[in-house]
Amino acid sequence: MVHAHPEQARKALIGGLILTAAFVVIEAVAGFLTNSLALVSDAGHMLADSAGLILALGAATLARRPATSRHTYGYARFEVLVVPIHVVLLAFIAGYIVFESVSHLRSTPEIATGPVIAVGIGGLMVNLLVVRLLHNHSADNLNLRAAALEASVDAVGSVAVVISAVVIALGGWAGLDALVGLAIAALVIPRALSLLRQSGDILLESAPPGLDPVAIESAALAVKGVVALHDVHVWAIAPSFPALSAHVELADVTCTEHILTDLATLFRDRFGIGHVTLQPETPALHAAMECCLSPDSALLGRGDHAHRPVSVG
Repeated sequence: MVHAHPEQARKALIGGLILTAAFVVIEAVAGFLTNSLALVSDAGHMLADSAGLILALGAATLARRPATSRHTYGYARFEVLVVPIHVVLLAFIAGYIVFESVSHLRSTPEIATGPVIAVGIGGLMVNLLVVRLLHNHSADNLNLRAAALEASVDAVGSVAVVISAVVIALGGWAGLDALVGLAIAALVIPRALSLLRQSGDILLESAPPGLDPVAIESAALAVKGVVALHDVHVWAIAPSFPALSAHVELADVTCTEHILTDLATLFRDRFGIGHVTLQPETPALHAAMECCLSPDSALLGRGDHAHRPVSVG
């Protein structure tokens, strides 16, 4: 798993933000002047993109702060914590677009199609450029991934704006412009829900996509000297920060260093997990610990319940 350099990702965010924010103003003004709800809707969507990029940039800046004795993982999860704000903004803009679209369907104003086509083509070029800027860094950053996806959908929206304006210019129904606005709003909702689900998975410390604990355990058992792997936990602090912890039963504790090194290498190279915490133990030690840590251990704590000394050497 190859991760993008944080500074390169930050520069991509800044570049995408400048392009998107500048064109929001152009598209919004053109939309109001030409009575094109499709353009206004697309501008609103790009405004959400800009807000998302600002949130991602702020989170990326905070995430660069070093770990402390209290925040031992650092501040990487800021990236995830700002996602709900982004989702609320997307939902608000989608609601506004739907409201305005319904109003325009009831009374369709005359639309200046020439400027709409020109601005729509400009929006398409800007969105494609933003996608290109963000794509190489989106795998490691949830907000950046969302922004790249939104720019892709915005590009589709710009194509729809241009097509509807051309159809209207050729004598088609003017209400088509409002329908395009509704279509753009419809594209926002599932993306917002998907983004919220991804951030929820991280906050619930679910196994990241592509990291199956069963497959990890199976691979670990193939390492020489490993008897069993249990209490396996795989989670992510952020999309670019997967982590794993597990108990490892060893056939021979004198080989602990070599076995743990082999396991750490396996988890890093095959699964892309760089942060690994492993607790080595013998089968006898594991049985003793399981007994004492069991919820029913109090029932076993009678006179007839005693552990023999466990040798770990």
